[in-house]
Amino acid sequence: MGTYFLDSSAIVKRYVVESGQSFVLTLCDPNQSHYLYISQIAFVEVVASLCRRTRENSITITDRDKLINTFRLHCQKVYGIQRLNSAVLTSASNLCRTHRLRAYDAEQLACSLQLRAKALANGVSAPTFVCADNNLISIASLEGLSIENPNNYP
Repeated sequence: MGTYFLDSSAIVKRYVVESGQSFVLTLCDPNQSHYLYISQIAFVEVVASLCRRTRENSITITDRDKLINTFRLHCQKVYGIQRLNSAVLTSASNLCRTHRLRAYDAEQLACSLQLRAKALANGVSAPTFVCADNNLISIASLEGLSIENPNNYP
C-alpha cells in the first residue's frame, strides 16, 4: 500500500491503451489498497485528452463518452482530489519562475508538493509523483519528489 499523485499524463493511461497502461492499472487496482490523488485541474485535462483522441480517430465518440463517464465516477469515488486554492496557485506561479513549466504542469506539481507537505506534517509517507512527461518528471525530482514514469513499464 502506498500513496500516489497521478498527473494527467498518467491518469489517461488508465482509460486508453498506450505504453505504461499496465503499470497504471496495477496502481489503480483496488486490491492494492493504494491512496490515489489527482489535481482538480485533471478534471479538464483528462477530458481534453480523450476528446483529442476522438478527433485523431484513435477512439470513437461512444468510447470517449464512456471513458469520460468512468473517469468522472472515479473522481467521485476513487481519487482524492487536490483542490485549487490560493496557496497552490501561488506555488505553481513560483515554480514557473524557477523552472521551464507550462501552466497546468506547474499546477500539477504544486498540488503534489502540497500533498507531500501535508503528509510529512502528519508523519505519513510522502506520495510518489506518477507522470509520463520527462520534463515534468525531471523538475519533480529536482523539487525532491519521489517519481515514477509509467512509460518505464511498457
